[in-house]
Amino acid sequence: MIIMTAPDEFTIAGSGVVVTFQSSAGDGSIAGIASMDEGAFVNGEWVGGRRMNGDEDHQGRHMHLPGGEYGIQKVRLYKYR
Repeated sequence: MIIMTAPDEFTIAGSGVVVTFQSSAGDGSIAGIASMDEGAFVNGEWVGGRRMNGDEDHQGRHMHLPGGEYGIQKVRLYKYR
Protein backbone atom coordinates (compact mmCIF):
# COMPACT_ATOMS: atom_id res chain seq x y z
CA MET A 1 0.00 0.00 0.00
CA ILE A 2 1.34 3.44 -0.92
CA ILE A 3 -0.20 6.61 0.51
CA MET A 4 0.90 10.06 -0.69
CA THR A 5 0.83 12.24 2.43
CA ALA A 6 2.38 15.36 0.85
CA PRO A 7 3.67 16.29 -2.64
CA ASP A 8 7.08 14.86 -1.72
CA GLU A 9 6.21 12.35 1.02
CA PHE A 10 4.85 8.80 1.02
CA THR A 11 3.96 6.16 3.60
CA ILE A 12 4.58 2.70 2.18
CA ALA A 13 3.49 -0.56 3.82
CA GLY A 14 3.83 -4.13 2.68
CA SER A 15 6.13 -7.06 2.19
CA GLY A 16 8.46 -8.07 -0.62
CA VAL A 17 8.25 -4.85 -2.60
CA VAL A 18 10.74 -2.45 -4.22
CA VAL A 19 9.53 1.09 -5.01
CA THR A 20 11.30 3.54 -7.32
CA PHE A 21 10.26 7.17 -7.80
CA GLN A 22 10.10 9.47 -10.81
CA SER A 23 9.65 13.23 -10.93
CA SER A 24 6.30 14.37 -12.30
CA ALA A 25 7.60 17.89 -13.03
CA GLY A 26 8.22 17.16 -16.72
CA ASP A 27 11.35 19.33 -16.68
CA GLY A 28 13.97 16.57 -16.85
CA SER A 29 14.51 16.55 -13.08
CA ILE A 30 15.18 13.28 -11.23
CA ALA A 31 13.54 12.20 -7.97
CA GLY A 32 15.84 11.05 -5.17
CA ILE A 33 15.18 9.84 -1.63
CA ALA A 34 15.94 12.58 0.90
CA SER A 35 15.01 10.51 3.96
CA MET A 36 13.53 7.12 4.71
CA ASP A 37 12.37 6.02 8.15
CA GLU A 38 11.14 2.70 9.43
CA GLY A 39 8.33 2.92 11.95
CA ALA A 40 4.85 1.92 13.02
CA PHE A 41 1.48 3.42 13.79
CA VAL A 42 0.66 3.25 17.49
CA ASN A 43 -2.85 4.34 18.50
CA GLY A 44 -3.21 6.00 15.09
CA GLU A 45 0.00 8.06 15.42
CA TRP A 46 3.24 7.54 13.48
CA VAL A 47 6.15 6.49 15.70
CA GLY A 48 9.42 6.68 13.82
CA GLY A 49 12.02 3.99 14.31
CA ARG A 50 15.38 3.76 12.67
CA ARG A 51 16.53 6.18 9.97
CA MET A 52 17.56 4.27 6.87
CA ASN A 53 20.80 5.27 5.14
CA GLY A 54 22.44 4.78 1.75
CA ASP A 55 22.79 1.03 2.20
CA GLU A 56 19.03 0.63 2.68
CA ASP A 57 17.85 3.15 0.06
CA HIS A 58 20.54 2.16 -2.47
CA GLN A 59 22.04 5.66 -2.43
CA GLY A 60 18.63 7.32 -2.83
CA ARG A 61 17.45 5.28 -5.81
CA HIS A 62 14.68 3.07 -4.34
CA MET A 63 13.15 1.69 -1.16
CA HIS A 64 12.75 -1.99 -0.34
CA LEU A 65 10.46 -3.81 2.06
CA PRO A 66 11.86 -7.34 2.43
CA GLY A 67 9.75 -10.41 1.79
CA GLY A 68 8.72 -12.67 4.63
CA GLU A 69 7.94 -9.79 6.99
CA TYR A 70 5.59 -6.82 7.06
CA GLY A 71 7.02 -3.29 7.27
CA ILE A 72 6.11 0.39 7.09
CA GLN A 73 8.40 3.19 5.92
CA LYS A 74 7.98 6.92 5.43
CA VAL A 75 9.86 8.30 2.44
CA ARG A 76 10.55 11.97 1.67
CA LEU A 77 11.79 12.88 -1.83
CA TYR A 78 13.75 15.69 -3.46
CA LYS A 79 14.37 16.67 -7.09
CA TYR A 80 17.66 17.29 -8.87
CA ARG A 81 19.03 17.63 -12.39
